Amino acid sequence: MMATGIILAGGAGTRMPGDKAFMEVAGRRVIDIQLEILDGLFGEMLIVANTARVKQLAALDSRGVRVVEEPVGGKGPLGGILSGLMLSGSEENFVLACDMPFIRRDAVQFVMECLAGFQVAVPRTPGGLEPLHAAYNRSCQPVISRQLDEGNLKVTDFYARVALCEIPWDELKRFDHEGRLLLNINSPEDMKRAAGMAETGEMFR
Repeated sequence: MMATGIILAGGAGTRMPGDKAFMEVAGRRVIDIQLEILDGLFGEMLIVANTARVKQLAALDSRGVRVVEEPVGGKGPLGGILSGLMLSGSEENFVLACDMPFIRRDAVQFVMECLAGFQVAVPRTPGGLEPLHAAYNRSCQPVISRQLDEGNLKVTDFYARVALCEIPWDELKRFDHEGRLLLNINSPEDMKRAAGMAETGEMFR
């Protein structure tokens, strides 16, 4: 696929002990699981991180991944998305948070297919939009920049200014029979839940 996969590893993770970029589920780093699942899917893979994490993740460069420092730091996930789009060599991009251990390759491909004719393709679940398992056209950059200049860091607020495709949860559920596809780990309780899912469900695929 002539597109770029972007993993955001720049968040502070204030509710989790340790560093979210290096968290493990079932004895494996989540970021390593993600790279394995996405291997060969994109023409380019980026890990966008802050200065300290760039050095810590540098070993991943040997796996065909570019570990890059975010040019827009301290602006939360929205700044991470903009950073990834600025550094990407592709018009079409898939943006993923580094704390989602149960992503599915076929689901990622489907989200990317939904981007055709739009600037953003984002899943809508019963809990709301999932902007960190979503596809973005590079043309979103100026819109995101304007919103950041306004001091607004809420990721989904710029969606009203772009051509948006909302992907119904019913369309994604066919890739996710165990109900864990979009689980992200934000707390120790989430980590326990993920560990339980890893034990009881089919392992990462």
